[in-house]
Amino acid sequence: MWDNHTMSREVVVTQADLGRRIADARTEAGITQADLAAGIGLERTALVRVESGERKVSATELVTIAGALDRPVDWFFIESPVAVASRRRDPVVGGFSRALDRALELTARDVAFLEGRNLLSSVERPPAREAPDSFENAEHLARDIRAEAGRIEGPLLDLQSVAESLGLLGFSLALGPDAGDAAYVEVGKRGVAVINGTTDPGRRRFSLAHELGHHLTGDAYEPSPRLGASDTERMLNAFAAYLLMPRPSVLSVWDEFSAQSPRLAAIAVAVRFSVSWTAACNQLRNLDLIDSRERERLVADDLRRGEMFEFGERFAIELEPPSVPPAYARAVVSGYRRGQLTAAKTVELLHQSVGEADLPEPDAMSLDELRGQFDVEP
Repeated sequence: MWDNHTMSREVVVTQADLGRRIADARTEAGITQADLAAGIGLERTALVRVESGERKVSATELVTIAGALDRPVDWFFIESPVAVASRRRDPVVGGFSRALDRALELTARDVAFLEGRNLLSSVERPPAREAPDSFENAEHLARDIRAEAGRIEGPLLDLQSVAESLGLLGFSLALGPDAGDAAYVEVGKRGVAVINGTTDPGRRRFSLAHELGHHLTGDAYEPSPRLGASDTERMLNAFAAYLLMPRPSVLSVWDEFSAQSPRLAAIAVAVRFSVSWTAACNQLRNLDLIDSRERERLVADDLRRGEMFEFGERFAIELEPPSVPPAYARAVVSGYRRGQLTAAKTVELLHQSVGEADLPEPDAMSLDELRGQFDVEP
């Protein structure tokens, strides 16, 4: 399931607003007032008054509530993106993944947090392309994007970096087998994609390529299930396939191995381009290298690990969760070095891909430098 949103932020300022945010988080977590109150050692009537805005909540109580609801404390002070909230209310969008939805929101908030502190480098969003309306146009778009990235042919084994160079920050987080594939949101001029890292490596890369298609065509939000049912989704799936497996490169692999067997050629495509077995077989069919019957036969007989060993080449693993974009990671660590981020916040922004003990020593800063970081008058 792919989902797309647009980002906006509003600060929560009143006790009533704070109470509503607590109630929203509790409802989304599927926890009753009685259960939450018992879990945090508060009378249910007191929690009712907190959620209605009639009773103030102390800082200690809010930290405890945040922990029970698995939210960062600052989530209660900043409104959810408008498009995320709209999607949750839209009856057309059924069966969405709460885990994916929350991961998208929190990751987008992290990016907005860093942008608000000028920790991320400026980015020029590529001009929006026309969404492809045919398989031919999908291939043309993929070829244009590869040319822009300076990677006309061959595998894109660093898709996360390529996407980042085009203004899309792709995060891979382990969300569970039922959480869907990916979600996308706009944050300023950037796009943010959350990929479900629980899925297999080839599927993760295909999901990121698909979301890159949404990012490049300016299709930020469409209130419909992302199951490939619409024409746009099918065309962006085709774009993803051609981006990951360009025609000339696949033809070269086919010429090298097809004389031995179509299966060996499909194995070579899957391994060399780091795509799923189904995606490799589908692309051979798309290029008319095999017919529909051969494609169905190959897909039904899944690729075996031993066959990859026998092939003698390694399948490059990308987007292993937790995985954050490389330039984003550098910016976060740089902010920590300069004293703009605490160690705990740095680890949080890096999605626990490192621990506090793994961080470099912060730079020594003079008082004047510290004042300059936070615009404090002497």
